[in-house]
Amino acid sequence: MTTTPLMDNYNSNCQNITQQSEIQSFYNDTTIFLTGATGFVGNLILEKLIRTCSGVKKIYILIREKKEKTTEERFKQLFEDPIFSLMKKEQPNYLTKISVIIGDCSMPSLGIDEQNKEILKNEVNIVIHSAATVRFDEHLRTAVNININALQDILKLSKGIKNLKSFVHISTAYSYCAGRDVVDEMFYPSPISGEKLSNLVNSLDDDYINRITPALLGEWPNTYAMTKAIAEGEIIIHGKGLPVGIIRPSMIIATSDEPLSGWINNVYGPTGVVAATWMGLMRIMIADQTKIADVVPADYVSNAVLACAWDIHNQWKEHNNANDEVKDDGLENDSFVPPIYNYVSSSSNPLTWGEFMVYNKKYGYQKPSVKAIWPLLLRLTKYHFEYIILCFLLHTVPAFVIDSIAKLTGRKPQLVDGYKKMHKFSRVLSYFSLKSWLFRDNNTRSLVQKLSKLDRTLFNFDISKLNWDSYFERHMTGIRLYIFQDPVETLPEGHKHCKRLYMAYYTLMSIFAALFVLILYRIVLLFL
Repeated sequence: MTTTPLMDNYNSNCQNITQQSEIQSFYNDTTIFLTGATGFVGNLILEKLIRTCSGVKKIYILIREKKEKTTEERFKQLFEDPIFSLMKKEQPNYLTKISVIIGDCSMPSLGIDEQNKEILKNEVNIVIHSAATVRFDEHLRTAVNININALQDILKLSKGIKNLKSFVHISTAYSYCAGRDVVDEMFYPSPISGEKLSNLVNSLDDDYINRITPALLGEWPNTYAMTKAIAEGEIIIHGKGLPVGIIRPSMIIATSDEPLSGWINNVYGPTGVVAATWMGLMRIMIADQTKIADVVPADYVSNAVLACAWDIHNQWKEHNNANDEVKDDGLENDSFVPPIYNYVSSSSNPLTWGEFMVYNKKYGYQKPSVKAIWPLLLRLTKYHFEYIILCFLLHTVPAFVIDSIAKLTGRKPQLVDGYKKMHKFSRVLSYFSLKSWLFRDNNTRSLVQKLSKLDRTLFNFDISKLNWDSYFERHMTGIRLYIFQDPVETLPEGHKHCKRLYMAYYTLMSIFAALFVLILYRIVLLFL
């Protein structure tokens, strides 16, 4: 397990803590329903709850069945990830607090049977809805079913929960970025209700949906952002009378400190860019170096989610205490306005795309991999024409040559198809790498101030105090270790391998330069 001085200090502080914090006390003797526990952020929320909030009574996690694996096998595999190592060490009886609910967010009513629905209604106190499809280019029908319909269903289910204290929905900071430069912590009008959009896509076949999706998206960059935006509107419709709130993280990348520094288990978003660049695959990216790369560490996000649940409950109690006369008159109290927390780095600790790549290049050079196929070389450009030309020269042509050699030697060609996917991903990401937004985060900053000194240690999400330079050292180490399974022991060989790659690169460039000069010389001779 990789640790850092920051993480060691965190563990030392936690070991010296004997009293419980306010947030820990909030979770005492509670039962939690967590969706998305098998996902990136869901993993961290589950781990943090078990490890830090030892007073939790029970956590129900939603797991879907798969053809190739049983639910029991998926449940067992979940805890094989190194992210749970510290939790298992500190809480060896963790399995006694976790129960599986078989279900699927892409199915009606979450695919949960009536017996388990009754269990949830009778036992649950806190709902954390982390499940979502985060693929930017997800088919619209799938995105609607998972990101909108599942939220509708879980809100309807929560209406029947007898002792609900708090409900947290995890959205995205980019849900309402289309067509505006400033995003406040507020609800924005939705162009269509979730019910109408669901009826539309479920009445059409997949091919026709693909044809009309661009028109339905309008100014939204992708199906992910659009469906997350419409889902927020469903909270206004179906969340009335519930202690519900929304947290909107920006682009989530590897953990900073806990439980493992630099832990990451996917290559979505900026992480994919860094991983592909570090391996020598990506050499040109469309991005404006001066625009903000609004990224946040995953462990900060999970901590913020757990703190939001506590704050939502407190606001709900204050609201109800101030409106006791409404209850006394026998009227339903639907006037609670769900709080929204924009969780971003741009407001208090901004980082540009230029700085993002400088930091990652710096530590990419320091931590080269034996698995790299070409030197770490990346150019950022905000000009589409330049991007297209350089993509052809630096990606497509070399890929075609290498794949041709692979075919001649009886190996499977992979690079041409791989670059097609990479270019598609780059075009999708370019919406976020060519623009900047002002995300107002007053509610989030206020929440930080509400935390006690102890809670600020246990549930740290104060992004203003994060040092980006030291963070990206951990970020690069994490990509090396958890994405490519390249341990630190191979670092000396990685440096040797890197030198060989650069020698090959400069030799090749020298040959191309000599050929260019020779061709130019021949052309000049023809005109003399």
